[in-house]
Amino acid sequence: MDARITGRYIALKRRELGITQEELAEQLGITGKAVSKWENGRCLPDGAIMQPLCESLGVSFNELMSGKDIETDRERSTAETVMKQALDTIGQLQREKRTLIGILVIMLGITTLTIGQSLAKLPASEVMDFLAGFLVGLSIVEVLIGIFFTIRSLAEPH
Repeated sequence: MDARITGRYIALKRRELGITQEELAEQLGITGKAVSKWENGRCLPDGAIMQPLCESLGVSFNELMSGKDIETDRERSTAETVMKQALDTIGQLQREKRTLIGILVIMLGITTLTIGQSLAKLPASEVMDFLAGFLVGLSIVEVLIGIFFTIRSLAEPH
């Protein structure tokens, strides 16, 4: 707790209310010099005067001691709503990314199948037949993985 920060906050709130140091002091039953000392950061208000001071300034004890306005329930609710929307957007982007990856893997599988079929049309040799068969098998696996990724991402709750 910093007397200077609290003092500046008291002065700010008092000015926002449009009252003088003397008027605030009168509301609290103290001298104007005491209010001046608080606002200049030379001392803090007495513990006994804190609650009436908070009521006069329309602030909470935490706000007074921290020297700043604390979020209202409405602001907190708005912040939570914005955070939830951001998290929902991130989740949607991740689903779209997985869907795109699935589609790209399917396309890779189709390309691999095309290459395997092209190799099968070349003059026969054991190596070429093995390579063509391997690529066709690999393409089937790639297409199945792509379908799995795509369906999984589309089936996720939004």
